[in-house]
Amino acid sequence: MSKLIRELKKKQSKAQHRLFQLYGDYLFRICFRYMNNQVDAHDVLSKSFLKIFDHIGNTSIADEIVLRAWMKKITINECLMELRKRKLFFMELDLIVDKEEAPITSDEKLLEEDLVNMILDLPDGYRTVFSLYVIEGYKHEEIATKLGITVSTSKSQLRKARLQLKEMINKIEKQTYNTCIR
Repeated sequence: MSKLIRELKKKQSKAQHRLFQLYGDYLFRICFRYMNNQVDAHDVLSKSFLKIFDHIGNTSIADEIVLRAWMKKITINECLMELRKRKLFFMELDLIVDKEEAPITSDEKLLEEDLVNMILDLPDGYRTVFSLYVIEGYKHEEIATKLGITVSTSKSQLRKARLQLKEMINKIEKQTYNTCIR
Protein backbone atom coordinates (compact mmCIF):
# COMPACT_ATOMS: atom_id res chain seq x y z
CA MET A 1 0.00 0.00 0.00
CA SER A 2 2.85 2.42 0.71
CA LYS A 3 3.98 1.97 -2.91
CA LEU A 4 0.49 2.90 -4.10
CA ILE A 5 0.47 5.98 -1.89
CA ARG A 6 3.88 7.08 -3.23
CA GLU A 7 2.60 6.66 -6.79
CA LEU A 8 -0.58 8.59 -5.95
CA LYS A 9 1.51 11.46 -4.60
CA LYS A 10 3.28 11.52 -8.00
CA LYS A 11 -0.18 11.72 -9.65
CA GLN A 12 0.32 8.51 -11.64
CA SER A 13 -2.91 7.62 -13.42
CA LYS A 14 -2.50 3.87 -12.93
CA ALA A 15 -2.27 4.41 -9.17
CA GLN A 16 -5.36 6.62 -9.26
CA HIS A 17 -7.24 3.95 -11.18
CA ARG A 18 -6.12 1.30 -8.66
CA LEU A 19 -7.26 3.46 -5.74
CA PHE A 20 -10.64 3.87 -7.39
CA GLN A 21 -10.88 0.10 -7.88
CA LEU A 22 -10.00 -0.51 -4.23
CA TYR A 23 -12.22 2.11 -2.62
CA GLY A 24 -14.80 3.20 -5.20
CA ASP A 25 -17.59 0.94 -3.94
CA TYR A 26 -16.90 1.75 -0.29
CA LEU A 27 -16.99 5.51 -0.89
CA PHE A 28 -19.99 5.21 -3.23
CA ARG A 29 -22.01 3.57 -0.44
CA ILE A 30 -21.19 6.52 1.80
CA CYS A 31 -22.27 8.95 -0.93
CA PHE A 32 -25.48 7.02 -1.56
CA ARG A 33 -26.36 7.03 2.13
CA TYR A 34 -26.27 10.84 2.14
CA MET A 35 -27.47 11.67 -1.37
CA ASN A 36 -30.16 8.97 -1.57
CA ASN A 37 -29.93 8.45 -5.33
CA GLN A 38 -27.33 6.96 -7.65
CA VAL A 39 -26.85 9.92 -9.98
CA ASP A 40 -26.11 12.38 -7.17
CA ALA A 41 -24.00 9.79 -5.35
CA HIS A 42 -21.87 9.26 -8.48
CA ASP A 43 -21.46 13.03 -8.92
CA VAL A 44 -20.28 13.48 -5.34
CA LEU A 45 -18.06 10.41 -5.61
CA SER A 46 -16.36 11.93 -8.65
CA LYS A 47 -15.82 15.23 -6.84
CA SER A 48 -14.46 13.35 -3.84
CA PHE A 49 -11.93 11.40 -5.90
CA LEU A 50 -10.81 14.56 -7.70
CA LYS A 51 -10.21 16.22 -4.33
CA ILE A 52 -8.42 13.10 -3.06
CA PHE A 53 -6.16 12.98 -6.12
CA ASP A 54 -5.45 16.73 -5.93
CA HIS A 55 -4.61 16.80 -2.23
CA ILE A 56 -2.93 13.49 -1.45
CA GLY A 57 0.44 14.98 -2.40
CA ASN A 58 0.09 17.52 0.40
CA THR A 59 -0.39 14.88 3.09
CA SER A 60 1.93 12.76 5.17
CA ILE A 61 -0.27 9.68 4.77
CA ALA A 62 1.79 6.53 4.71
CA ASP A 63 -0.56 3.66 5.56
CA GLU A 64 -3.88 2.27 4.44
CA ILE A 65 -5.85 2.90 7.65
CA VAL A 66 -5.05 6.60 7.64
CA LEU A 67 -5.69 6.84 3.90
CA ARG A 68 -9.10 5.19 4.21
CA ALA A 69 -10.15 7.47 7.10
CA TRP A 70 -8.91 10.56 5.22
CA MET A 71 -10.81 9.59 2.06
CA LYS A 72 -13.96 8.88 4.08
CA LYS A 73 -13.78 12.30 5.71
CA ILE A 74 -13.34 14.02 2.34
CA THR A 75 -16.28 12.08 0.91
CA ILE A 76 -18.60 12.89 3.80
CA ASN A 77 -17.63 16.56 3.61
CA GLU A 78 -18.30 16.60 -0.14
CA CYS A 79 -21.75 15.07 0.46
CA LEU A 80 -22.55 17.66 3.10
CA MET A 81 -21.34 20.52 0.90
CA GLU A 82 -23.54 19.29 -1.94
CA LEU A 83 -26.55 18.97 0.34
CA ARG A 84 -25.90 22.43 1.74
CA LYS A 85 -25.69 23.85 -1.79
CA ARG A 86 -29.06 22.36 -2.60
CA LYS A 87 -30.51 23.48 0.70
CA LEU A 88 -32.21 20.13 1.07
CA PHE A 89 -32.43 20.09 4.77
CA PHE A 90 -33.57 21.67 7.87
CA MET A 91 -36.12 24.16 8.59
CA GLU A 92 -35.56 25.19 12.15
CA LEU A 93 -38.09 23.06 13.91
CA ASP A 94 -39.46 23.51 17.37
CA LEU A 95 -36.54 23.29 19.70
CA ILE A 96 -36.90 19.91 21.29
CA VAL A 97 -34.23 19.19 23.80
CA ASP A 98 -35.14 15.87 25.33
CA LYS A 99 -32.65 14.13 27.52
CA GLU A 100 -34.23 10.80 26.63
CA GLU A 101 -34.06 9.72 23.05
CA ALA A 102 -36.37 7.10 21.64
CA PRO A 103 -34.58 3.75 21.62
CA ILE A 104 -35.05 1.48 18.67
CA THR A 105 -36.02 -1.95 19.90
CA SER A 106 -37.14 -5.05 18.08
CA ASP A 107 -37.73 -8.63 19.14
CA GLU A 108 -37.05 -9.85 15.64
CA LYS A 109 -33.81 -9.22 13.83
CA LEU A 110 -34.25 -7.18 10.70
CA LEU A 111 -32.07 -7.76 7.72
CA GLU A 112 -29.34 -5.19 7.20
CA GLU A 113 -30.85 -4.36 3.82
CA ASP A 114 -34.20 -3.54 5.47
CA LEU A 115 -32.51 -1.16 7.89
CA VAL A 116 -30.52 0.53 5.14
CA ASN A 117 -33.71 1.02 3.11
CA MET A 118 -35.49 2.45 6.15
CA ILE A 119 -32.66 4.92 6.70
CA LEU A 120 -32.78 5.91 3.03
CA ASP A 121 -36.53 6.53 3.36
CA LEU A 122 -36.01 9.10 6.11
CA PRO A 123 -36.36 12.78 5.17
CA ASP A 124 -33.05 14.36 4.16
CA GLY A 125 -32.39 16.19 7.41
CA TYR A 126 -33.24 13.21 9.59
CA ARG A 127 -31.15 10.85 7.44
CA THR A 128 -28.14 13.17 7.41
CA VAL A 129 -28.06 13.74 11.18
CA PHE A 130 -28.79 10.06 11.87
CA SER A 131 -25.94 8.97 9.59
CA LEU A 132 -23.48 11.44 11.06
CA TYR A 133 -24.39 10.65 14.67
CA VAL A 134 -25.15 6.93 14.68
CA ILE A 135 -23.07 5.61 11.80
CA GLU A 136 -20.13 8.03 11.63
CA GLY A 137 -19.92 8.75 15.38
CA TYR A 138 -19.98 12.54 15.30
CA LYS A 139 -21.14 14.49 18.37
CA HIS A 140 -24.08 16.90 18.13
CA GLU A 141 -21.74 19.88 18.42
CA GLU A 142 -19.71 18.65 15.44
CA ILE A 143 -22.85 17.96 13.41
CA ALA A 144 -24.20 21.42 14.18
CA THR A 145 -20.96 23.01 13.01
CA LYS A 146 -20.72 20.91 9.84
CA LEU A 147 -24.34 21.54 8.83
CA GLY A 148 -24.72 25.12 10.03
CA ILE A 149 -27.55 24.28 12.43
CA THR A 150 -27.98 24.52 16.18
CA VAL A 151 -27.10 21.68 18.54
CA SER A 152 -30.75 21.47 19.59
CA THR A 153 -31.82 21.09 15.95
CA SER A 154 -29.32 18.26 15.54
CA LYS A 155 -30.73 16.55 18.64
CA SER A 156 -34.28 17.13 17.45
CA GLN A 157 -33.53 15.70 13.99
CA LEU A 158 -31.90 12.62 15.54
CA ARG A 159 -34.81 12.09 17.93
CA LYS A 160 -37.33 12.37 15.10
CA ALA A 161 -35.28 10.04 12.90
CA ARG A 162 -35.22 7.43 15.65
CA LEU A 163 -38.95 7.78 16.24
CA GLN A 164 -39.68 7.41 12.53
CA LEU A 165 -37.39 4.36 12.30
CA LYS A 166 -39.12 2.85 15.31
CA GLU A 167 -42.50 3.35 13.59
CA MET A 168 -41.17 1.69 10.43
CA ILE A 169 -39.86 -1.27 12.43
CA ASN A 170 -43.14 -1.62 14.32
CA LYS A 171 -45.05 -1.54 11.03
CA ILE A 172 -42.90 -4.35 9.60
CA GLU A 173 -43.28 -6.37 12.80
CA LYS A 174 -47.05 -5.91 12.69
CA GLN A 175 -47.19 -7.00 9.04
CA THR A 176 -45.01 -10.02 9.82
CA TYR A 177 -47.19 -10.93 12.81
CA ASN A 178 -50.39 -10.61 10.78
CA THR A 179 -48.90 -12.75 7.99
CA CYS A 180 -47.91 -15.47 10.49
CA ILE A 181 -51.41 -15.58 12.01
CA ARG A 182 -53.14 -16.14 8.68
